[in-house]
Amino acid sequence: MSQVKRLAKKWFADIPAGDIPERSIAREAPQLRLQQKIQETNVPVDALYIAFHCCDRTHPDFYLTDLLSDVLSNGPSSRLYRRLLKEKQLFTQIDAYITGTLDPGLFIIEGRPSEGVTLEAAEAAVWEELQLLLDEPIGEEELQKCKNRAESALIFSELSALGKAMNLAFFELLGDADLINREPDLYAQITAEDMHRVAKTLFREENCSKLYYKAIPGAAAMAGFSGGMDDDDDDDY
Repeated sequence: MSQVKRLAKKWFADIPAGDIPERSIAREAPQLRLQQKIQETNVPVDALYIAFHCCDRTHPDFYLTDLLSDVLSNGPSSRLYRRLLKEKQLFTQIDAYITGTLDPGLFIIEGRPSEGVTLEAAEAAVWEELQLLLDEPIGEEELQKCKNRAESALIFSELSALGKAMNLAFFELLGDADLINREPDLYAQITAEDMHRVAKTLFREENCSKLYYKAIPGAAAMAGFSGGMDDDDDDDY
């Protein structure tokens, strides 16, 4: 470490610091009622998007929100994938993820219903799964599995020098470079009761915005869509 500091001082100490502009970003007012839209457009299949407002990257509840997205949709044993896609076959694709860095973000659930399944039925099934999270805390075994995956993701993100540099730069942008060292402990300290509290705050109808993408009848045939889907289809949404 002393050699790193010596070389950094040798090569960079005489470079003057630049002016860092103060960030002043207006915060969006809390959403007080459900927002919804139906969009008919030239896409191969219907798609459903359900979004909930959530906290920013530096908020203590970020880690709880992140694990909630893993509970729903990280791996073949996750709730949405296992129950709605594999068992009930209501979706051909479903995912849950969060956005947000310096600003508050969104907890997004998106999916493409199976043939013959309406968007309304698909949405109702998603809300049933969310209600289970609201009714009672998740089990300790399920929680520990998500913690292990989060820890693995953190470790793999720092296997290369480039990965470490990018992570350090990001946390410095957040204003706390040392946070990168504390994140594993922050995930490890999460309890099922903590996640239950955040779920009840997050998954409220008035905090929700939803979008139905409805395929125009005949649009798939005109576009040469034959029933399969590949990675290029994502560009249509």
